[in-house]
Amino acid sequence: MTSRIERIQKTIRARKKFPYFVSSVVNVKYLTGFAGSYAAMVIDRDAIYFISDSRYEEYARKLLPESVNFVLQERDLCTALKSILKTAGRTRLFLEEHDLSLSLFNVMKKRMRGTTLVPAGDQINEMRMVKEEGEIAVIAEAVALADRCFEHIITLAKPGVLEWDLAVEIEYFYRKNGCTKTSFDSIVASGTGSSMPHYETSMTKRIAQGDILLIDMGCVYQGYNSDLTRTVFVGSIAPDFRHIYDTVRRAQEAAIDAVRPGMTTGRLDAAARRVIADAGCGDRFGHSLGHGVGLEVHELPAVRPRGDIRLKKNMVITIEPGIYMPDAGGVRIEDMVVVSPGGCRVLTRATKDIVII
Repeated sequence: MTSRIERIQKTIRARKKFPYFVSSVVNVKYLTGFAGSYAAMVIDRDAIYFISDSRYEEYARKLLPESVNFVLQERDLCTALKSILKTAGRTRLFLEEHDLSLSLFNVMKKRMRGTTLVPAGDQINEMRMVKEEGEIAVIAEAVALADRCFEHIITLAKPGVLEWDLAVEIEYFYRKNGCTKTSFDSIVASGTGSSMPHYETSMTKRIAQGDILLIDMGCVYQGYNSDLTRTVFVGSIAPDFRHIYDTVRRAQEAAIDAVRPGMTTGRLDAAARRVIADAGCGDRFGHSLGHGVGLEVHELPAVRPRGDIRLKKNMVITIEPGIYMPDAGGVRIEDMVVVSPGGCRVLTRATKDIVII
């Protein structure tokens, strides 16, 4: 983890944004391996400060390298920050933006008068976009577990089964197979519910003959996430939804084939969106094509229309086009891919053939 701290320190030094306040506990974990629920950091030119309270003092002191100074928060965060800045002789503090809440910012302005608070972007979030080989290996394991879970779940999905029971089984499967939790509340959307991209799984709705069944799920394995969506059909598939399914699959494959280092996320999004628009369903694909996945299930880069982030080798993203017909049903197919020098490597292995259960 020391190398990550050194890398971000070098980046911040080049951008002249010392001292830099890390408010995201996920970013603290990325830099140090800390797995607790509360911590922050201040990265200065020649010193690193790690702030937490007494709950984590013994754990953090054992975990942190000697180059990182542990600061016990005995009162509140602002008091700890003022002490650090006084020791360092600093009157400005550069702020990580993505995770800092407005309420905390307002408290800091009130409690830290005399300190200039400067919004300073998201240096660590940007660094996290490009994965190390070890991170990719763990993510690949998380993806493989999602594949296995999908294969298991479709053996249980049948008319009369509650959506909720399948969602519970997804969580049980993951935990039984070495995962700490699901990446998000699993989506099990049957029938017309599949037309809502972020449907809330019902505790009372039963799967019926002739339903579309959209399943969106992921797991957290050794701290890293996976994300998988598949759409299957119960008993039969209507001709119009066979056409929609084929269109979504072609759109996804077009995007996978288009992935290249250097291309913008907006151009990648357009590669899939074009196929759907040409099929006359452009207005039925309303969400972004995908997103980064790592320590968080949704992280940079966002693969969206007009996105200007350029893909780089070892970025891990989802590619998940969909077509949603209100009051009828929807289809989404989602894979995770890692950007490679000549294109991408698809991590997801679950079948994309039409499945009728």
